[in-house]
Amino acid sequence: MLLRLRPLLALIVALGVWALVARWMGSPLLIPSPGQVGATLIRLLGTGELIQHVAVSLQRLGVGLLGGVPIGVILGSGMGRWRFLDRFLDPFVRLGNSTPAIALIPFSLLWFGVTEAARYALLVYIIALTLTLNARHGVRQVPGLRLKAARSLGLGEVEIFFRVTIPSSFPSILAGVRTAIGLGVMVIVAAEMLGATSGLGYLIMEARQHYNVERMFVGIVGLGTLSLVLDRSVLLVIERYLPRWSAERRVR
Repeated sequence: MLLRLRPLLALIVALGVWALVARWMGSPLLIPSPGQVGATLIRLLGTGELIQHVAVSLQRLGVGLLGGVPIGVILGSGMGRWRFLDRFLDPFVRLGNSTPAIALIPFSLLWFGVTEAARYALLVYIIALTLTLNARHGVRQVPGLRLKAARSLGLGEVEIFFRVTIPSSFPSILAGVRTAIGLGVMVIVAAEMLGATSGLGYLIMEARQHYNVERMFVGIVGLGTLSLVLDRSVLLVIERYLPRWSAERRVR
């Protein structure tokens, strides 16, 4: 029973610390109290404005996942399976991994303009890169005995790749999806702060320009909540529909 109440207790403690810090700072322009932020949250929910911003950010992230996950899985699995492809692409992957996606925002705006395409391109890039690294790692962990068994059954290399290699690396791929969601939220918020007219990032930037700190905190809390809900949703889907690939269940 106590274990189930831990998230609630942690939330209560966090709100208590927040309230104490806000009271100690003494100025809502620096840190508003939880009550002030809660009142703003209720007002934005009542007008539907917050739901609209969340829906826009969620749509952008969904498009990025739909485009980035397949690219990253296929590319990373190929790099893990065939050494010549890994040797050719590894320098580019390392370069991309060492370059923050936020640093590419000016280039995306220059190439695609202040359009949705610029934000989608950034999301697909960071999500595909994350899945590439995780899929490559997962493929390299596939037991050689499993591949030999597939060959002894008469499967060709392409069949082995799609029917043995990728399914066997699924735990790493699913872990990459969860990581990509968090990174995607950060990237899309940064992109929405430049030239967007909707989304949680725009909400935060618009509130900053008007010194509306309560709205800023609502946007920040909304971002964290969105990322947490998406991560828990993926984990729930894995637990319920893909139990054989559940890392949580293997640990237990």
